[in-house]
Amino acid sequence: MALELAGAAGLLAALLVAAMAMGLIGRRRRSLRVFLAWIGPLYSLGILAYFVFEGAGSECDGAGATFHCWEISYASTWGLQGSVMVALLVLLSLAPMLSVRLHWRAPAVVAAIAMPLVFAIYLPGLWPWAPAWAAALGSAIAGPPSREASAKNPAGLRV
Repeated sequence: MALELAGAAGLLAALLVAAMAMGLIGRRRRSLRVFLAWIGPLYSLGILAYFVFEGAGSECDGAGATFHCWEISYASTWGLQGSVMVALLVLLSLAPMLSVRLHWRAPAVVAAIAMPLVFAIYLPGLWPWAPAWAAALGSAIAGPPSREASAKNPAGLRV
């Protein structure tokens, strides 16, 4: 268990450094700000879909002609508290997209602060959402994309 937590701590530290670097670079590059705003929600929804459809094992019942087996998804093992925490993480990972929509940094900042608090409740079960937190942190540092690209040229083409 200690080795797993040490690995998780190393992963979180690497994600923290990468998020800060991407956020700082994103302050000057609009395309990176757009990427940071979209990659976290896409990743979060992808992880959620994986846990809903992928099996944690199977159970079997019956004998002879009535013998049958069925898959148990990872999501079905979470329970109420785990499901609420996962729903909260998924909603928080959508905050950078809200920041883009509102052209206001606050939703991404709130997500970047709140997601580690949710992780603190149960890190071993929630660590797959750490990259979504890193994207939210990078998006909070970079800020929402400006409207400059669409204002210069409506078609978005360079002339």
